[in-house]
Amino acid sequence: MPIFVFRGLSLEKDEANASLRTVTSKEDLPPHLLAPKVHWERASGYFALEMYEEAERELRALPKKEPWGKNARMMLLGIQHEQGNWTLVQETGRGLRLEFPEEEDWWVSDAYATRRCESIESAREILLEGLVLHAESSIMRYNLACYACVLESLGECMDYLNEAVRLDDKYKLMAVEDDDLEKIRDELINLGWGEIVV
Repeated sequence: MPIFVFRGLSLEKDEANASLRTVTSKEDLPPHLLAPKVHWERASGYFALEMYEEAERELRALPKKEPWGKNARMMLLGIQHEQGNWTLVQETGRGLRLEFPEEEDWWVSDAYATRRCESIESAREILLEGLVLHAESSIMRYNLACYACVLESLGECMDYLNEAVRLDDKYKLMAVEDDDLEKIRDELINLGWGEIVV
């Protein structure tokens, strides 16, 4: 059940993982409230050290106005991702996607989590919708190729993969190593996709 709602973004507390909580007491905040930049730098440091509870405490001290509110949700998404809390990643990513649809990262984050907590078909629908706004997105095409391969639509997979590679050559090597694309790995190797050009 939701315990925190921010601009339509609903977050739940998961006993196994830390999540953003409503500020109900002084213990939920750092001992001293400082300039937002200081709290952001501290949160970033804690995040790098994988001290997620401390990072979230610093994030709660940030003002809700932009850019701090968005920055806090971006880092929160990273924390939730590192913890593998896909339900919260989905909720945070979806909130960012709905608020900032012009940024392709949030479409990919929402789809990534949706695949893990709902279905690959639902994740596919998110990216297909996002591709309308982001017609030149190589990462959306790459993920759609992965989904198509897992769903055993190998022709569609190759179409999306070729489009992704046309936009960004880095996906050749990634595709050969990706477990989702195992069913076409030999075909990709035969195309020379696994070769590293130095």
